[in-house]
Amino acid sequence: MDEEREKYLSELQEGTDKDSYDDEIQNVNEYEIEEETAQEEPVLEEAQPQGEVVIAEEVISQMAIEALKSVSGVLPASSGLVANLRLGRRPTSGVKITIEEGTPNEVVVDTYISVKYGLRIPDIAWDVQEAIKNQIENYTGYIVKAVNVHVQGIHFAENKQLDQYGDSIQ
Repeated sequence: MDEEREKYLSELQEGTDKDSYDDEIQNVNEYEIEEETAQEEPVLEEAQPQGEVVIAEEVISQMAIEALKSVSGVLPASSGLVANLRLGRRPTSGVKITIEEGTPNEVVVDTYISVKYGLRIPDIAWDVQEAIKNQIENYTGYIVKAVNVHVQGIHFAENKQLDQYGDSIQ
């Protein structure tokens, strides 16, 4: 490499003026420094995982509930509304989680809510979907395949929750 460099620089010096020659030498030196730096950097191999991380459905359910709390005008439906959906699982305050095993893990969330009277339900449902999706994906790394919003009722005050017959629960 040194012989090639010397030959190139001598040919360059014969055919160019002083300023062009100095500029070209600077370019050659910068290129060589970059090339040497690239060769000297150690190559780090990524560590391979030694096991697997499994996040319980209850944990994801709690995350979804926290996301629900961030949406104004929404309350989780009472547990009486989702009792029919148990299917051997313990429902958590109007949220049902289904984890589809695989790489990467995919989550389907069914949420059962009550919306404050006077709010536009499609907008609220969109906000619920976005909040839950962002919360779960940011904190678990799982992919949220779907957030199904089931509006089970409406409520007239922020601090009241409706049962399955529309009566407020204190």
